[in-house]
Amino acid sequence: MARRGLFRWKIAGYVARIASGITSPEEFDSKVLARHVVEAIRNVGLQLRDERNGVLVCPLCGRGPFTRRGYFLHLTRLHYSHLIDLVEVEADRIAGVSKHVVS
Repeated sequence: MARRGLFRWKIAGYVARIASGITSPEEFDSKVLARHVVEAIRNVGLQLRDERNGVLVCPLCGRGPFTRRGYFLHLTRLHYSHLIDLVEVEADRIAGVSKHVVS
């Protein structure tokens, strides 16, 4: 169970880094995670990147403005479980699309 919790924490951190602009989606890659999970992390991170008039605002709760670091902390502290849920749904969607394309 501890290993699963560590993976969930890492995934939430990856999404928050991409959403806050600390890491660009193109730079992110993981040799441990499956390809569809990596793509899901990138997609969710980009969906959560909401910049209005040059400042970061959280699209989940509307709070802001944030600095990059502040938005990263906000996402990981307040929306941790929501980030995991979003990645799981997106990964399932991508994996489902891939199965239909290959068949």
